Amino acid sequence: MNSSHIYSQFEKPVISKFERFKILKNDLIELKSSFNNKIILICGAAGSIGSQFSKDFFDKEFNPKMLIFLDKDENLLTELNRELLLFKNFKKIKKKFICSDLTSINIDEVLSKNKVQIYLNFAAIKHVRSEENIESIKYMFETNSIKFLPKKINNLKKIFSISTDKTVKPSSILGISKKLMEMNLSRFNQRKIFISSVRFANVAFSNGSILKYIVDRLMQKKSFGLPENVKRFFLTHKESSNLCFKSLLARNNRKIIIPNPIVLKKDFLLSDLAEKIIRKFNYIPKFYKKGKFKNNYKKNCYVLLTPISDGQKHYEELFSENEKIFKDPDSSVYKVDLPIYNKKVSAILRKVMKIKNIKILKKYLSAQFNNYNPPRKHANISKTI
Repeated sequence: MNSSHIYSQFEKPVISKFERFKILKNDLIELKSSFNNKIILICGAAGSIGSQFSKDFFDKEFNPKMLIFLDKDENLLTELNRELLLFKNFKKIKKKFICSDLTSINIDEVLSKNKVQIYLNFAAIKHVRSEENIESIKYMFETNSIKFLPKKINNLKKIFSISTDKTVKPSSILGISKKLMEMNLSRFNQRKIFISSVRFANVAFSNGSILKYIVDRLMQKKSFGLPENVKRFFLTHKESSNLCFKSLLARNNRKIIIPNPIVLKKDFLLSDLAEKIIRKFNYIPKFYKKGKFKNNYKKNCYVLLTPISDGQKHYEELFSENEKIFKDPDSSVYKVDLPIYNKKVSAILRKVMKIKNIKILKKYLSAQFNNYNPPRKHANISKTI
């Protein structure tokens, strides 16, 4: 059952009372022209951002030759299909739905067989929790850094791959994996092909997010905790989708789109957002650090404040001091250059996939990336995010 409507009602009152990052009229005209009669692959199509992008694609009435939706989650892919059926132009466009993991499919074969011209990658492993064992870490690198990228251009005209604010001074393996994605994407810098990315802030109420977790616990009338003194930038699903469309404009070739911090306005303290959500449920929030409180949800909602988990930051940054910021005719976004590719990227990834011991792997990564300090342990992560 699709329950996205349950969470969407919280997006605007909690995060943004208006739609930021709207697509300008002339930019929409350009997008319609660039998508017209093209064969497009959307990888990670059933995820939080990929599914919103897919729905917006039909809502904006683009006219591609064919759309291919690829995702590893069979149920979510089926739900996406059902949702897209509601759009009046759905039947007019040729479509394929492929259920497969990005790490187990040959992306070159999919691109070549279907003569794909525009390849949009939304697939990602995105949680610090996935850093707890060597198998999960390697799966993260395969998904985020390696297997998404084709070896041949074939018919490709554009490649887009999603990034994250965690690539800036990465303090987690997740951040490192996406930083290497940005660098690996630049392998195509010397070829006549469009490449771009977006560094995302957190998408509010997305699958696996702390805000969705809070709503779920409130609906289940169960106790929960969240990390103390942690701030994050948040976007709605619609805003996230619009940023992806903006990154596909011709002027953003070889660029990473970044939400303009002035438009974002501020990063949110997680406890403040939790208070807003709790009050939407007509409970009084009560935060505590010690002792035991059992929620009966008659009047109060007790929330445990916990220390920040290893590998996470108290706040996120969208760009580093070493990156040149470019302004855009669209004042809602900034952009930076995609990092320069060098052979060191491939060497690091080959080494990562060969190491079998998690301690050795983390020691190796800490030597390669200045801001990464291997976590002491991952105990009690499940209590927070």
